[in-house]
Amino acid sequence: MKALLVLFGGNLTKYAFEPVYDGKNSIKLAFEQAKKFPGVEKSVLITTLGDFSFLNDVEIVQESQTWTKQKLLEKISELQSGFDLVYFSFADCPFIDPVIAGNMVQRHLKYAAEYSYADGFPFGLAPEILSPGTAGILAKIIGKDSSAVTSAEASIERDFLFSVIQKDINAFDIETEISTIDLSSHRLNLQADTRRNYLLLKNFIAESGNKIPSASETEKIVIDKPEILRTLPIFYPIQVYGGCPQSCKICPYSSVINTINCKDFMETEKFELLLDKITAFSGDAVIDLSLWGELSQHPEKMKLIEAVIKRRELSLIIETSGLCWKSEELEKCAQLTNEQLAIRNEQCFSSDKYLLPPVSWIVSLDTADSGKYQELRGNGFAEANECAKKLFTLFPEDTYVQAVRFKGSEEDTEKFYRYWKDAAPNGEKNIIIQKYDDFCGFLEKKQASDISPIIRQCCWHIMRDMPILINGTVPLCKEDISILKGEKNRILGNVFTDSLEDIWKKGEMYYKEHCEKNYKKPCTDCDEYYTYNF
Repeated sequence: MKALLVLFGGNLTKYAFEPVYDGKNSIKLAFEQAKKFPGVEKSVLITTLGDFSFLNDVEIVQESQTWTKQKLLEKISELQSGFDLVYFSFADCPFIDPVIAGNMVQRHLKYAAEYSYADGFPFGLAPEILSPGTAGILAKIIGKDSSAVTSAEASIERDFLFSVIQKDINAFDIETEISTIDLSSHRLNLQADTRRNYLLLKNFIAESGNKIPSASETEKIVIDKPEILRTLPIFYPIQVYGGCPQSCKICPYSSVINTINCKDFMETEKFELLLDKITAFSGDAVIDLSLWGELSQHPEKMKLIEAVIKRRELSLIIETSGLCWKSEELEKCAQLTNEQLAIRNEQCFSSDKYLLPPVSWIVSLDTADSGKYQELRGNGFAEANECAKKLFTLFPEDTYVQAVRFKGSEEDTEKFYRYWKDAAPNGEKNIIIQKYDDFCGFLEKKQASDISPIIRQCCWHIMRDMPILINGTVPLCKEDISILKGEKNRILGNVFTDSLEDIWKKGEMYYKEHCEKNYKKPCTDCDEYYTYNF
């Protein structure tokens, strides 16, 4: 058997070049591991421009422009001539495992598969396998509708091979290597693409006795040492304005704060300094405005929005009632977004691989019935709906209408879904049906159904989120409404006076308690621990 090894490095970030083990970076380690796969006779790195002189016995295929799915598949098809199969993976995955690859190729050959992949493993442990001719067929599948392919669809995501095969999945013979322990729920990415994942790799190396862990060792560490999975925050819900034009019945904020009369806001200068601290600490991050209150009422909201958009490491989510927005403000947001996308394309930021748009919008409507809307949210039904429709014209891929599903609302929620499925540009893709949140018992328990896991897991929010109030206070999580009432329990610090590193470290003890199945109040009464943002 003659096998070709192809590792893709067209979207490498600086973390792929940082030493991670024994003075070697993730790219070098990935090739050292992958060259152990059965039958490998030739190794190829497909990448953009860069210095890869640290690699030995590796053919470098470089392209000055960003690689697209079709271009990459055509190149693989060209390279695979004379080989019995192709191993494919990403060049910044240093834990790629020869044992998994051996099991996969044995089954691949035995059953004459055209494509093989692994399921249930953390990303970065297993390659994908293509038989001769498969890459060329996949390139043609994409080429059939190449004129309609957007830049995002053309980009090389982690699951791009499978996403293309899904377009005509019944036409391929596929084999799957299934993990004995399903770790997919942990959403692990063992790839040196972000600062948090780079730190995660180092945590695994340390826990395995200062060596590259095997797949079985990685699985054991995940089960036995879940505390090492908490690296850095990625989701920052930030309160920038204290007031809100509505007092929603399913929101606890208006029962604690006089939202109609509250005019407190975070100054633009402070907000920009905070963004600088976030990018310095987390690297990339998602900024969510506004944690509480309505962003549209902030006196300098456009400056806040622009401040996030111009930092290409950050993605912005605006959660809004859809009220108090001017049409020209929404159009300005679209202009700023398009300008930022143009800059990224012009400068070929192939390392912008997170594929999150600069701005996403979530318009909270909760119902498609004006009477129900008045009952739940108050005045503003027509204005909110017009805002949503305006946003759909400006951000058709990145605008969502949202309804909270709670006990007694099922029929109305279904009507909401059916209405917007027809009215939204991408149908159900533009709709969010959110679970009801009682905020640790602060509100009446009105969950429509129990969708919590059978076995409780560590809280995603303590693991990945850093909520920030107007005055800079960082509570452990947004679910603890006692913070809004002036209580000082579980406050981790203040972003304007403390370092984000110190604040984040103070949350470690609470996460470890969850790892030990020790859930203290208010966590005891919380059912948001399994909901995942980013």
